Amino acid sequence: MLRTILLGLMMIAASGCGGGDEPPFPAATQTASAAQADRDWLEALQGGDTDAATTALADEFQWIDTRGRSRDRAQTVGDIGLLASAISGESGVQTYAYGNVDVVTSERAGEQLMRVWTREGSGWRVFAVIGTELVSGATPFAATGSAAGRDCDNPCRSMPFTPTTENERTIAALFMQLKMDEWQPNPERWAPYVLDGVYYTTATAQLSKEARVEHLKTLAARGEPSFPGDPVVTMRIVDFGDSAVMLARHDPYRGGQPYLSVRVWTLRDGRWQLANTQQTAIADAPPVAPS
Repeated sequence: MLRTILLGLMMIAASGCGGGDEPPFPAATQTASAAQADRDWLEALQGGDTDAATTALADEFQWIDTRGRSRDRAQTVGDIGLLASAISGESGVQTYAYGNVDVVTSERAGEQLMRVWTREGSGWRVFAVIGTELVSGATPFAATGSAAGRDCDNPCRSMPFTPTTENERTIAALFMQLKMDEWQPNPERWAPYVLDGVYYTTATAQLSKEARVEHLKTLAARGEPSFPGDPVVTMRIVDFGDSAVMLARHDPYRGGQPYLSVRVWTLRDGRWQLANTQQTAIADAPPVAPS
């Protein structure tokens, strides 16, 4: 079934996004450029222009701080100064355009930040903000190669997620296929569905697509499986037509702190591709046992 869905990627047309009455956009977000909207929003946020800073937040806005605490729009508006502090002093700002979704990444001392902007009608809105504290430790590759015989159901064959659009259905199936190709290494099938230049940001590593492909090639040459992917606890995919945002909570397969992830997908070259991803451990959550 997954193969059938994936073979249909070339035939999927981008669906429309949004609809109905929209709240007014502040002048800062009435621009064709998400990069400019981001700069104007930061100026409002840091300058204490609460109205402009909060109006720019999408209705479904989510902020995940470096401790893995998640706040929705209402909770963020109630403590907008805390968000301003969490972003102040950033450097190395980069913008990635994916159609109706753009991503802005930056860094602070010991932290990596990502903001997701979505085009909604007459302007851009901040859809998600995630911060990850960078620490030393084992990379995700450290324990691979010793998982022979272990199974991967969730997220390789099933997940606790019910899609509501064709794009959501395709992206969910593709995500499971990528996890299958990571578990039973298949770099040739994996690579076309991950955008060139994508980085996987976790607390212990920022891994490029190229590094992932080389690792999968090494395992495939040895005939070694990798550890199964981390099971999905909850998942939400928001469809913006030519791009989408996936928000999920995972329990680590090898045990430890559950984590939240933000993944951005884009429809490019006739197929959906993973475009950007960042995850943050939930520091206050009880650790889970190994699967």
